[in-house]
Amino acid sequence: MTIAHISAWLMVAAGGLFSGGILFVAVERVNQWQRMPVDQYVIDFRRALYRLDPLLPILGALTALAAVVFALNSDERAAVLAWIGTAMIVAIIIASVSIAEPMNSKFRRLSEGKAPDGVERIRVSWSRFHLARTVVALGSFACLAAAVV
Repeated sequence: MTIAHISAWLMVAAGGLFSGGILFVAVERVNQWQRMPVDQYVIDFRRALYRLDPLLPILGALTALAAVVFALNSDERAAVLAWIGTAMIVAIIIASVSIAEPMNSKFRRLSEGKAPDGVERIRVSWSRFHLARTVVALGSFACLAAAVV
C-alpha cells in the first residue's frame, strides 16, 4: 500500500465524517434550533458546541492534511481536485474562526441557560453562516471523492 492509497483512504474517510457532521448539524440541529424557544435554544446550542467545536475542526484539519499528501503524490486531475477540496476546507476553517467562533464564544462565556445579548440575531446569523458552510463542505467532499475515482 502506497502513501497515495493511505492518504486517499484517510482523506475520504475523515472528509466524509467532516462534511457529514456539518450536514447533520444543518439538517437536524439548525432546523430544531429555529423552532425552539430561546431558553431551550440557548441550552441546546451551548451543549452542541461542547462536542462539535473540538471534533469538526480536528476532522477538517485531518482531511486537509491527508488531501495535501494525496495531492503531492497524485497525477494531474486527482491532484487538482484534492487541492480544490483542501482550499475549500481551509476556507471553512478560516470562516469558522472569524465568523462563527465569535458568536459561539458569546454562549461559552455565560453560564448554561443564560442568553447572550442579541440572541435572536445571533441565532439567525449563525444558521445562515452554517448553511453556507454546509454547501462548501459538501463541495469539498465531492472534489475529494472525485479525486480518488
